[in-house]
Amino acid sequence: MKLEFDLSLYLVTDSTMVPAGKTLAETVDQAIQGGVTIVQLREKSADTGDFIATARTVQSITRKARVPLLINDRIDVALAIDADGVHIGQDDMPLSEARRLLGPHKIIGVSVQTCEEAEIAVRGGADYLGIGTCYSTNTKAVKVGPQGPAGIRAVWEHALKVSEPPCKVRAVTIGGVNQYNVAHVLNYACAVNGTCLDGVAIVSAIMTAPDPRLAAQGLQQQINTARQTSGLRPKYDIDHVSQQVAAVFAQSKAGSITPLVQHITNSVVINDCANACLALGGSPIMAADVEEQADLAQVVNALVINIGTLATEQVAGMREAMRHANLHQTPIILDPVAVGATTHRMQVIDEMIRDFGICVIKGNAGEIAALAGSAEMKMRGVDAVGTGFADPVAVVKQVALCHRCVVVMTGVVDYVSDGTNTFAVRNGHKLQSVITGSGCMLKKHQ
Repeated sequence: MKLEFDLSLYLVTDSTMVPAGKTLAETVDQAIQGGVTIVQLREKSADTGDFIATARTVQSITRKARVPLLINDRIDVALAIDADGVHIGQDDMPLSEARRLLGPHKIIGVSVQTCEEAEIAVRGGADYLGIGTCYSTNTKAVKVGPQGPAGIRAVWEHALKVSEPPCKVRAVTIGGVNQYNVAHVLNYACAVNGTCLDGVAIVSAIMTAPDPRLAAQGLQQQINTARQTSGLRPKYDIDHVSQQVAAVFAQSKAGSITPLVQHITNSVVINDCANACLALGGSPIMAADVEEQADLAQVVNALVINIGTLATEQVAGMREAMRHANLHQTPIILDPVAVGATTHRMQVIDEMIRDFGICVIKGNAGEIAALAGSAEMKMRGVDAVGTGFADPVAVVKQVALCHRCVVVMTGVVDYVSDGTNTFAVRNGHKLQSVITGSGCMLKKHQ
């Protein structure tokens, strides 16, 4: 009978990364204590005899902890020590041959980078897929460059599509995943039907850590958080949403909550945004320097990013703030001002959405059109131009589903969607379109 296995926190070893004063066995042992659920021993340059000796040492640790041990690539080593299974790549032994040699009860995972490779592996009976690479990595040479969470999702959705019940395919992603981005990766790579990846494969974030146990614990905490928030959003009616919004404003008015809101925003409206935040019962802090983001992230309750007056040094501060916000599960509100007006702005926003978990994206119709890839609206500077969307509800829902966040599209009628629930808000005023910063200040309500 095949061993049950948990892919949630999957350690891939690399002995060359072990810090001075530690051994590979100690690192694996401590990582398992911290929450690693499965181990793949990868020793690309080891001789057969040395590989077998190392594998036996590591196996004594994994068996004691009842954690499966897989061998990377080397079927002979797996057979020699009676490992729990193997992980093979596209240039290794074919899956069918590996299964013939190992038998039906061993775990076999397959690395895939494309939909075609995933389909072949699924139909060939792989027990799980390792989809990558997500982000750039130096731990392994790859033929296909980093795909980001969106690319991982595309392969994952195809694998699910070709997977035949009752044998549901399982998968992890690998490549540049760490405690700062793991929750974002799991949320963003979740399939449109709500089926999420089974876990993540980690190399350097654990292998290079001074304390592998703490590193694994931190990753496991982020994974648990992602599992609670990923997937399909529940359906809400307008009365429920109205009650929740009213309750928040009532608490704010009563002074029972005073959220500390960090703003990295444009210089045109910085004072107006601070005053709007104060008026709504919040406490604003305008802080953009890279060096202070780690400290601020420990105390702020929300982070607002606005690229209105875009500058290179400001982007560095924004990215560092977003990185630490993700670590602390602090909500990020992104205002992609004039995205689509220039190639540079589009690139900056694309990279932010790829690398960080965003809770809310707020934009005018032209900005949302740029994110949706729609030609119905355009940007002329910071202004949206065009006749409007034929179906604005479908557009905001599409962007929300694509980016796994809430999308607010402002205009004569504002539209708000989380991909499941979509509402129209008709409370604007024509004067809002003839003053500067009304949209920027809107984020303080979110």
